[in-house]
Amino acid sequence: MKRYLLYISFLLLSSQHVWSQQTEHYTQYQFNQFNFNPALAGTKSCIDIRTGYRFQWLGIDGAPETGFANLHGPLRFRKKRRHLYGPKSGIGVSFNRDNFGPFSFIKANLSYALHLPINKDWTFSLGTSVGMQQASFSTNNLTAEFNDPTLPSSSQSFILFPDIAIGGWIADKKHYLGVSVKNLVGNQLNAIGPESFLQRHFYITGGKKFKLEKKWSFVPSVFLLKTARTPLDFHLSALFDLDNKVSFSMGIRRTDAITAQVRVKLFNFISIGYSFDYIISKLNRNMWYTHEITAAFNSCSNYGSSSTTTCPTFE
Repeated sequence: MKRYLLYISFLLLSSQHVWSQQTEHYTQYQFNQFNFNPALAGTKSCIDIRTGYRFQWLGIDGAPETGFANLHGPLRFRKKRRHLYGPKSGIGVSFNRDNFGPFSFIKANLSYALHLPINKDWTFSLGTSVGMQQASFSTNNLTAEFNDPTLPSSSQSFILFPDIAIGGWIADKKHYLGVSVKNLVGNQLNAIGPESFLQRHFYITGGKKFKLEKKWSFVPSVFLLKTARTPLDFHLSALFDLDNKVSFSMGIRRTDAITAQVRVKLFNFISIGYSFDYIISKLNRNMWYTHEITAAFNSCSNYGSSSTTTCPTFE
């Protein structure tokens, strides 16, 4: 019965003037900045690959499940010598899948970013991504107590194109600040409802790295998310890192959850991360939790102080 009530609640959302379900979000946002901001494409001197999966509110039928995979790296031109502090550029690709209730979204995007050095320490980056998005609505497991003529009798799917995002990023080795906008086009979802469309999502993220004793670092950060029809959502995090080998953090996401995460580096170029969300909203009455698992490969990363991964994002 809870499953059916959950599904119907999603349908009610889609029948309002604006369908404003949030896009995917992740607890381990510090290690997945490119997924939210195309300006990160090529910020490293080598290829960076990341993937992950998020199980939200585990135990509820139809609860959100989100996965991603992305790759980005510098764009180089042979036979052309580049100045050490001159402009650089990068490219990347990203794939995301978001399932919740009867809805499913699949996105594929190609990104390009231009990196402009301000001085020997600071760099300003601008990026954009363009792709397509497939949205599906399935009625196979949808059951209503009474026949409702507004409910479709069969599954529906439709293609939305283009899917565009833009972003800006400014950083040195100890600070970073990023701003981005996703769902820039604001595609209409006529198959769901005549006045339904995807909301533009505005992201702001920032952090600073403090050096501690014995190769420890402390990195406080914030992640903000806003749409026109939803309250401001934020995630505050306090991360402790040991020589870029092991890191752990605690955080809080508005009135939704208290979060914890750990990340371990293996074999000099692979990292594995796990996070856990303890729900503090009304859903906590049934002890439903959220789990997230990530993995990353960085072809130029090293242990300790020699690591190329020296910025607070640990990208």
